[in-house]
Amino acid sequence: MRRIVVLGFASSLHRDRIPMVEGVDRIVSTIDELKGLSVNDALVVALILSGGVSRLVRVFAEGYGLRRLLLISHPGLNSLASALDAKALLSEVGIDSGILHLDDLNNMDHALRVARAIASILGIRVALLGVDTKDSVARVFEDRFEAEVNVVGMKDLESMINNANERLVTDFMGYIRGRVRLEGSDDGLRDVGRIYAAMRSLYAEYDATAINCFPYLIKHGVTPCLALARLNEEGLIAACEADLRALFSMVIARELTGYSGWIANTNHIEGNKVTMSHCTIALNMISDARVVTHFESGFNYGLTGRLLFNEVTGVSVSSDFRRMGIFNARVVESGLLNDRMCRTQAVLDLGTNSSIILRLAPYNHHVIIPGNVTSELETIASVLGIELVKYVPQI
Repeated sequence: MRRIVVLGFASSLHRDRIPMVEGVDRIVSTIDELKGLSVNDALVVALILSGGVSRLVRVFAEGYGLRRLLLISHPGLNSLASALDAKALLSEVGIDSGILHLDDLNNMDHALRVARAIASILGIRVALLGVDTKDSVARVFEDRFEAEVNVVGMKDLESMINNANERLVTDFMGYIRGRVRLEGSDDGLRDVGRIYAAMRSLYAEYDATAINCFPYLIKHGVTPCLALARLNEEGLIAACEADLRALFSMVIARELTGYSGWIANTNHIEGNKVTMSHCTIALNMISDARVVTHFESGFNYGLTGRLLFNEVTGVSVSSDFRRMGIFNARVVESGLLNDRMCRTQAVLDLGTNSSIILRLAPYNHHVIIPGNVTSELETIASVLGIELVKYVPQI
C-alpha cells in the first residue's frame, strides 16, 4: 500500500480560525510552505480547511508532478466551494481528483479509510497464477495503477502446489472441517489444501493473487474455490478466473468494509431483481456454509451459503479500467436456490428495472460489497480517473 500524506490547505485569512484536526501532516497557506515536502510515491490527501486555496492546491499538485489527488471538504469556512474550484483547476492540467465531503472534521477516520482504499491499489503487487503471459488487461492494470503483475505459469504453479507446506495443508483441512458442512466425502480436501498453502505462501511477496482456475481444475479435477474462500476470509485478496478487474474491486472493498467482496456472475434479470451466483465466496460473508460440487465441472468442491447482509453494493469494472458500473441493492434471498447455477446465489432488488444491467454493465463479473458504499466509490473512481456509471434509469 502506498503511504498516505495528509496536507491541510488554509488561507492565511483563515489560518487562526481553522479547527484542530488529528492526522494532518502539515498545514500550508503559501507557496513557500510547499517547499521540501516528501510526497514521492505517496497518495496525497488535500484537506481543504478553508476557501481561497484552490490555486495553491493546483500549484502544489503541478509542482510535484502528481497524477491524482483526494480532496476532503467540510461544511465551514467555504471549504466545499474551494474544493470544487480546485477540482476544476486540476482537471485543466490533466490531474485526476475527487472530493469526499465530510459532515464533520471529526470524521477524518472515514476519509482515511477511503484514502487507504485508493492507496491500496496504487503500486500493488499481484501474482497471476496459471498464466504464461500477460494479456492486455494485465498491462493496462500495471500502467493505470503503477502496479506490478507477475505471471506464474501452469508448470510452476503445479510445482508450488505439489511442494506445498504440509503444516499449512493440515491446518486448512482442520479449519474447513470445523467451519463448513461437507456433503459427501472429504477425500479430496487435501488437494484443495495444497492449493491454499501454495497461494498462501505468495503473500510474503505479493499483495494479492488471481488464479486461472479452469485450466487447472480441468487437468487435475480439483477446484480452488475453498482455498480462495479461506484466503479472502483472512483478508488476503484472491480472485478466481485470473480476473484483475474483479481483483481491483475486491482490494478496494476490503479497505472500505473489512470484507473482500464476492465475485458474482450475472445470471438472470426479471423486473427489479437480478440473480447472481458463483461457486466461491469469502467464508466470513456467509452463514450456513456448505461444501457441495462445483457447478460447471461437478468436481469437489464448490461453496454455498447465505449472505450475512441485507444491503449490498455491486461494482463492475471495464477491461481498460476506465469505466465503473455500480448499483445499490437489497438482498431478497440467497443460498443454494437453483441447481442450474453456481453454488452461492443471491437475488438482489435494484429498486429499478434490472434490464438496465444489459445496457450499462462494463463486464459480467460484479463484486458484491456489504453495505452501501456508492458515495465512497464515486470519490474513488474520480481520483483514479474512472468514469462512474450508476445503474439508474437515464432521463
